[in-house]
Amino acid sequence: MAYPQEHLNPEWIRKGINNDAVEWARSFGEFLSTQQDRKKPLTTSQIRKFFGELKRTQADVEKHLQNLPMLKAQLAYAVGRDNNTCITFFNDELSKGIDVVVSANTDLESVKYFKNFVKIVESVVAFHKFYGGK
Repeated sequence: MAYPQEHLNPEWIRKGINNDAVEWARSFGEFLSTQQDRKKPLTTSQIRKFFGELKRTQADVEKHLQNLPMLKAQLAYAVGRDNNTCITFFNDELSKGIDVVVSANTDLESVKYFKNFVKIVESVVAFHKFYGGK
């Protein structure tokens, strides 16, 4: 399950993290930390800015979950500011994840999906740093 051949699987958000999800996060984190087709690696500050917003939402998930779609706008802004980095790939994958969380039918389901999404993003951030993200 390596990126870029494999993409974020919505079932990991709906049903939970498994070994395939962790392997995908590893390959995606590594991909983001290296130069790709003349695009510079994603910087730690770029990835941490998004992750920080995600963690603020997690701190009071019931109160702030409705703001989750705004994270897509923040990602789009980051791409517009610096589309010469791997932020475009980060945006593409995480926007899909946000869509899955937003598509939940109940509040309880939304919280569950959100928690799984955060775990995936945490894994990507960790592997990005492991593979030398600067």
